[in-house]
Amino acid sequence: MKFKSTFTAPLLITAVLLLLAASRFLDLSMLAYHENICLAVIVLQLMILAVPSILYAKLKGESFIKRLRLRLFGLDKLLVILLASLALLVGDVLLKLILYNLGLVNGNYSVYDYYLSGEETNIIYAMLTFCLIPAICEELLFRGLLCAEYEQNGVMTAVIASSALYAMFGLSFGYFPIYFYCGLIFSLVMYLTRSLFAAIICHFIYNSATIVLSDTVWNIISKPQSTVFLVFALTTLLLIALASLFGECERIYYGYSLRGIDSDYAAKCPKFKLSLFIEALLAPPFLCAALVFVVASIQFI
Repeated sequence: MKFKSTFTAPLLITAVLLLLAASRFLDLSMLAYHENICLAVIVLQLMILAVPSILYAKLKGESFIKRLRLRLFGLDKLLVILLASLALLVGDVLLKLILYNLGLVNGNYSVYDYYLSGEETNIIYAMLTFCLIPAICEELLFRGLLCAEYEQNGVMTAVIASSALYAMFGLSFGYFPIYFYCGLIFSLVMYLTRSLFAAIICHFIYNSATIVLSDTVWNIISKPQSTVFLVFALTTLLLIALASLFGECERIYYGYSLRGIDSDYAAKCPKFKLSLFIEALLAPPFLCAALVFVVASIQFI
């Protein structure tokens, strides 16, 4: 029996969310190698994200794997990655500032911080644990597998549905908008460059900058001289970053048109239809993933 992608894709995420929630009941100190808990966290990331993704792709077959855009990108796409990273960082700070003043967030947060609270970590292990491994595993799952599956309902549906499921992966009500925004930008990078590797690099830059600047960002957010001015300044900077990014998008697609190159997904994917969009978001496994997100987020507040 062949199931629709709108059924199997969120079913995969439901399984991932359940694994992630269950992992928080583990005593990682028992799994740590030579008291290095980072290695245990990396293994957990691989088991929760990479292994289900690889098994899913294998079950889907070789033709599906070819749709994951596991291809290199040209050097002319580097500016897109840098501009997208800037838009991510500025948008991240702006959203945190707004959510902080609304009382929805009160500190830096990562899905993986939970396992390392109170632990001092080596910078190399920290980069692997918080930056590189998450960038690879999360992009493979959410931009690679999910976008490829949801494209059957249209690219717009793929972008929104995969971003929403990525936001659920954060297991935090307060950080849901931030994860959703990041999902949108990562999807844009992947589709524009036609390469999952570009999205991985963008994700890695974002993760790295977030770690390095986290203390500075929260000092600015929690003790602003003028919240209104800061919101205005960040909004202006974000609009400039997005305008520059979209300008680069236009330049790249203009180059495609001059060379007679069509989008690698437009011909194969249906145009946006509200019925297809609703079908994707109201699929029982999608609603089940949302339920798991709500329950787990309440549990771990």
